[in-house]
Amino acid sequence: MTTSDKNRQRPVRFIGIFFGSAAITVSLICAGGYTVFSNMRAAEAERGWVDHSQTLLSGLQTRSSRLDRLDSSIQLYVSTGERSHLRNAVSTVSQMEVSQLQLQEMTADNKQQLQRLQKMDVDLHALSHTINNIDAQSRTVVEQQIMTMRNDLALVQQEERRLLTERTEHFNHSSYRSFVVTISFLGLSLLIVGVLFAVLFRDALRRTEDEEKLLNAKRELESNVNKLTMRADESSLLTTARDELQLCTTSRDAHESLARHLDLMLPGTSGATLVINNSRRMVEIVARWGNPKGLLDGFDPDSCCGLRGGKIRWRRKGKTELHCTHFVGTGPDNYVCVPLAAHGETQGFLFICCDTPAALAISLEREPLIQEMCELGSLSIASLNLRSKLEGQSIRDGLTGLFNRHFMEISLERELHRAARHRTSLAVLMMDVDHFKQFNDTFGHEAGDIVLRSVAECFRKTVRDEDVICRYGGEEFLIIMPDCDEHAASSKAEMIRAAVSELKTQFRGEALRSITLSVGVAVYPLTAENGSDLIRFADNALYRAKKQGRDRVVLAENALHLI
Repeated sequence: MTTSDKNRQRPVRFIGIFFGSAAITVSLICAGGYTVFSNMRAAEAERGWVDHSQTLLSGLQTRSSRLDRLDSSIQLYVSTGERSHLRNAVSTVSQMEVSQLQLQEMTADNKQQLQRLQKMDVDLHALSHTINNIDAQSRTVVEQQIMTMRNDLALVQQEERRLLTERTEHFNHSSYRSFVVTISFLGLSLLIVGVLFAVLFRDALRRTEDEEKLLNAKRELESNVNKLTMRADESSLLTTARDELQLCTTSRDAHESLARHLDLMLPGTSGATLVINNSRRMVEIVARWGNPKGLLDGFDPDSCCGLRGGKIRWRRKGKTELHCTHFVGTGPDNYVCVPLAAHGETQGFLFICCDTPAALAISLEREPLIQEMCELGSLSIASLNLRSKLEGQSIRDGLTGLFNRHFMEISLERELHRAARHRTSLAVLMMDVDHFKQFNDTFGHEAGDIVLRSVAECFRKTVRDEDVICRYGGEEFLIIMPDCDEHAASSKAEMIRAAVSELKTQFRGEALRSITLSVGVAVYPLTAENGSDLIRFADNALYRAKKQGRDRVVLAENALHLI
């Protein structure tokens, strides 16, 4: 073959190579484009499922909050009998019925979740019917129905969180696979274009731009996933706080729980929960976390700008310069005061000190979460305060503050069982204010009330902490003294009688006459072995003390021999 033939064949070979390379390049580009497009479609689909799960979780959280509000309304209605709380409960159930349809539509793709929500729908209709016909006997039924719905709701939330985690993982895997495949096809295309096709350089640049857009989309999706994860963590923290607050038995426990969760939610901060005392004239610290700078232990409510304004109030350096005055010296640069209010009453406020710029940024970002946490804490504290008040009213005498007769009967039975189990003694002191009718006849019933309160306060100062002081009725009192034999009971009764005789009381500036006591003492098991007999023998001894001239102590055994 001659050189001219070779030269003629070169263009033909070049054209073949050119078109072959072009075909390969086009094929690679088409395959790469289709793969990228498919992966992007898959990523978008996965992202849609992630958003779907998050939206559903948000709806379930709203359902949980409404259940809490419904439970609180029912409890308040049962405690107070006010119809407004029942109307609030009915309104809450109506809102839940509306949202139930939306939740079922959102779970149409998941048969198991849909069945659970359909069961909740049946329970919701049953709950609505019970509330509309609520009475004292159906309170337990309502509580059981609410508890059942909470359990079902917890199962739905748990399953949806699992799906969210699974879908997030699928989304990450899809994005990574898209990235790897895209880079691989880009490298092959650039290699072929760089070696054979300078004319395709422009197409390679366009491919690079597409890849940059894909990377930007990936970064945006990762950012969204991080935000969703953070919101899920915040939701979990709120759920944990709500569950723990529901387990609290005292308002102090609720304050400490609130402070503990705020410490977890706002790293780098310090603060305290404060409550307005019963006189409404002093604000006191109940619980704290960290070391809030310069915060006073007690101060006037008007010292806090947040309490005066009735809403959340930030103090930020360079933004709002006006300081609250509840500090020793100058307050910190950045802090926030959030009033704690529920049922139309302000109970106190939450103080958060942001010691660093990072802590301030976190607190500002999570301000809605802070307010939600405060609302949960306020409702829990208000409910516990109400329950404590109602319990106190059920076992306390309104005039003297001593335990009432019903509580005395319960305590005496309990202490007798304990004494029998440990083989110890127990004394019962029956006491009566001598000539009490003369106080009322001479000075009026108001003076008599002053005498009874003074005697009750003297009892509190004289007896032991474990002794149970009760107002038996009228001017009669009864003291239960565990682990007290006949000699000790007689000595203690004499001490009480002497302490009462030294009381100085006044009524409208006029000194009242001296107060004396007659006391009857009965001891278990020496006198009797059951509560009713002990009280009867102590009462007989008291009667004997009256007959012997009053202002004295008589033991039940001596009284029995003389009666």
